[in-house]
Amino acid sequence: MFFDYLNQFSGIGSYDRIIIFDFQEIIEDNYLSIVAEEFGYRLIYYKDVEEFRYLYETEIKKTQERYLVVLKSNIYLPYDIRCNFYCVDINYKVLFPKLNPNALSLSSIFDMNLLYIAHGNLYKMISSEMETRQFLMEDMFNNENIKDFKGYLISEIEDLLNENDYSTWCRIALLYSKLKYIKYKCNLEDDEELELSIQNKFKDFIFIKYSTLSGYSAYNGPVLLNKGLDYIFMNSKKPALIVMDGMSILDWLIISDDLKGVSYKCNLTYAIIPTITSISRQSLLSGKLPVEMIKPFSLVYEKNMFIERCMESGYKKEEIKYNRGYDFEIDYSDKCICVIINDIDDLVHSQKQGNIGMYSDIKILSKSEKLQNLIKKLYENGFDVYIASDHGHKETKTIGSPKGTGVEVETKSKRTIILKDFADYEGIINEFDLLEYPPYFLPKDYKYLLCEYDKSFGVRDNIILSHGGISIEEVIVPFIKIEGAVNE
Repeated sequence: MFFDYLNQFSGIGSYDRIIIFDFQEIIEDNYLSIVAEEFGYRLIYYKDVEEFRYLYETEIKKTQERYLVVLKSNIYLPYDIRCNFYCVDINYKVLFPKLNPNALSLSSIFDMNLLYIAHGNLYKMISSEMETRQFLMEDMFNNENIKDFKGYLISEIEDLLNENDYSTWCRIALLYSKLKYIKYKCNLEDDEELELSIQNKFKDFIFIKYSTLSGYSAYNGPVLLNKGLDYIFMNSKKPALIVMDGMSILDWLIISDDLKGVSYKCNLTYAIIPTITSISRQSLLSGKLPVEMIKPFSLVYEKNMFIERCMESGYKKEEIKYNRGYDFEIDYSDKCICVIINDIDDLVHSQKQGNIGMYSDIKILSKSEKLQNLIKKLYENGFDVYIASDHGHKETKTIGSPKGTGVEVETKSKRTIILKDFADYEGIINEFDLLEYPPYFLPKDYKYLLCEYDKSFGVRDNIILSHGGISIEEVIVPFIKIEGAVNE
């Protein structure tokens, strides 16, 4: 699809030394990392003339290695270096000549592969910005294009299911969320067999490899959510973190449609399991795993733990602000801000129409521009803005509720129960076909019983949204860095 086209257009695989000019930042870093590894290139981002000159003279000229050099801004590139590389300019005008390049550069494009398919199926020129925006919002999603795009998504997911590492599962989670997006936007049928395959293989991954995720560095982005602040403090001196409680990847795809004038980079990270707010959000805001907390099942110490973590990184107490909701004043002394937004989690727990109702409600939320205005307010006040989620959510069928379970930790989740001092937990497991989750990163003196991916507790045979389990939608969540925000 698009990336095969991009490889061919850029000479990747055909030339040993390539310089790509990507001033419109069309190419994702993740794609560059994948093709660099696949084709044996050393990937370099060209940011400083003297630094690259030194590398060129001391290493590049003397080796036969492959180099892929990327320029994202119009920095001076010496003529002699230019002559020793295959140089290619990547821009919307040359990639999609039938559409208005200015509209493409200013628009949020849902998926480059879908755009590539739709552009290939377009048999006329669309020269105006207004028509191109209309094409991106509506015409790109016509039946012919979506049929081809759905086939592409399913094929990619099925190929990736043969692999089993944490980064592959992030790619699957994004592709699967895009499949869900077009399902609700275009009224498509579910692929239940694919869903079963994804969820079962992801469950196996969680039980076998999830416990290893705490060992990964946060240098390129947090792999496990408790490393989120490490990554932020490594990259920003004046950060603002917006925590969208309960936001799934699908929710972010819907919201990002309406983020006008906002550019961003979206990473994916693993929530802390069980995917409950008190456990996962507190891990994000404290940098601690639940086993290291005094009260991991209560939010009573959340604010204090966030302030303590910021102070450990060198901020004074009076420079740190912890807020709930969109409306608050930014003081001159503020240097580190956390904002908790509960809108999505509230919609999850009050939802009567399942995923299709959630899709509609998130569209309404995104069009309210409340998040967009908050981002711009923080950005205009000099903050580096990050958006994170503590967990996603899952549509499930209710299977009834355990009775007389002894000492149970109260949670808002309908997908997990946490027991202490209860002997006959095996009876509950057998009655409700539950999973006994190992206490990875959790206090060891509790039992953690989770529903299967498509089940939840509650009055039998209802369809609800909830969280707390280990489905891919609940566990893998967005972690976003805002790269620009302007008023259009």
